[in-house]
Amino acid sequence: MLNSSCKGVLAVAAALSFVAGAAQADNHVVLIVDGSYFPSVVYANPGDNIVFRNNSDASHTVNGPEGSWTSGEIGSEAMYRLNIKHDTPPTFTGLGTDGTQAEGEIIFAEAPSASE
Repeated sequence: MLNSSCKGVLAVAAALSFVAGAAQADNHVVLIVDGSYFPSVVYANPGDNIVFRNNSDASHTVNGPEGSWTSGEIGSEAMYRLNIKHDTPPTFTGLGTDGTQAEGEIIFAEAPSASE
């Protein structure tokens, strides 16, 4: 049988593991398709990642406004991971080597539920 101090330690350990699991970063996949992003609006929080996956036939570069960040060239079927920080700008644009352009937005909030 566990004594009271062991029970307390177990309770703290269980609570910390719950908090650590709740604080885990999410990965949001954005597909690069010919001339657009899917989805074009990403609901994310600081610590999350946006993974840009190029599903087009041309290379593509994604940029934050005013050169705040850039993916560099993302080849066809390749990916780029952007870690979201508190100061990450809420918009991004892109240009494909085939001349296609796309725009997207980051909303710093939880995604609305389907019933809203």
